[in-house]
Amino acid sequence: MSTHGFTGISLAGRWECGSCGASGDGWYDEENGLVLHDEDEQPFAPADHVCGE
Repeated sequence: MSTHGFTGISLAGRWECGSCGASGDGWYDEENGLVLHDEDEQPFAPADHVCGE
């Protein structure tokens, strides 16, 4: 269960939040684990995602 609404990453290299609909690029990196980019191409950790209003 995710408290942030993050639903995961697709095979196409995209992620989407099931709660707020945010999306962006993402991939799994061996050193850093799951890496997501927001709409402004800024990297962040999945746990740092804050759902929009």
